[in-house]
Amino acid sequence: MFGIGIIGCGKIAQVRHIPEYAAHPEAKLVGFYDINQQRAAELAAKYGGRAYATVEELLAEPEIQAVSICAANFAHAELTIAALNAGKHVLCEKPMATNLADCEAMVQAADANGKFLMIGHNQRLAKAHSLARKLIVEGLIGDIITFRTIFGHGGPETWSIDPGKNTWFFDKNRAAMGAMADLGIHKTDLIQFLTGQRVIRTTARVTAFSGKWRKTSPRIPASPAPAERKTPAASPPAPER
Repeated sequence: MFGIGIIGCGKIAQVRHIPEYAAHPEAKLVGFYDINQQRAAELAAKYGGRAYATVEELLAEPEIQAVSICAANFAHAELTIAALNAGKHVLCEKPMATNLADCEAMVQAADANGKFLMIGHNQRLAKAHSLARKLIVEGLIGDIITFRTIFGHGGPETWSIDPGKNTWFFDKNRAAMGAMADLGIHKTDLIQFLTGQRVIRTTARVTAFSGKWRKTSPRIPASPAPAERKTPAASPPAPER
């Protein structure tokens, strides 16, 4: 039985980490911490355990052997290293950190303390992906020469525990990265996991739609009634992009 501490009690903690720990026979929810202390207290009342006033107090709890780091991106490295140095195993939400140096420091802390560090790349565990990996390893698919993947949702303004334009996902100081860190990180990891190869070079293009496209796009008139329909002399112009 592992005693579990939750650091960061936002949406991903509430819909994935906490319910799944609660349902696992070898896990016991012991402690909760969030900068919103009322939120942590409400979860402690719902699932059992205790809300802690500080991260340090939670990490000093001897009944906690492992923690989930579900805070904003910028805090992942600092909280993970602190937890590992406190002798806790760590499941850290993706992205692992906001720069390579912090990622390497997290791994070093895990090695130095003899503790497990896992990043929440849960798409590796999907049954379809596990089977695809098996088929590739066995050579049944053949050589991988191209890989295309798409992933999206309604956006953090609908996903966050505090929905709206002021969610931390839109704060560059706290999120550090945008959709690539939130969604693309899953697929970047999956490409390497499935193929067994490392990404060594990347290119990228960022585009966005704006009201200008809608305002300047030519309107295509409705087709005339069947009795009046005539063959057009030329196709209507394509919308400008």
